[in-house]
Amino acid sequence: MIAALDEGAEAVRLANHAARDGLVEVVGLYGALGSVVTLVDRLPQVVLFAQRCAMANGTAGLVDDTGRDPGERLVEFIAWLGEGHAGLLGAGRALGRGHAALSHLGHRPVSA
Repeated sequence: MIAALDEGAEAVRLANHAARDGLVEVVGLYGALGSVVTLVDRLPQVVLFAQRCAMANGTAGLVDDTGRDPGERLVEFIAWLGEGHAGLLGAGRALGRGHAALSHLGHRPVSA
């Protein structure tokens, strides 16, 4: 799983670098934005997986390098993942609506 996520992160980094220079017509963004929507829609599943892992094993064998109770830190971790999950769901909805709006744009036919 880690290797797949690292590969995906690298692909997004390369896409960000490619997007730095120049502009394309907005109509041409439909496919790229569709890929972004798909990516964002799949991220909440990974966050939920991390939450399940954290809750399944509890604090057995864990220490906190600041001396804090590992249980408190684990609860904090799970809570922040919940915030991230909710944010990703909202981002996915907003991007999906943007993608749907873009689907209605095109070029006027050229008159003969």
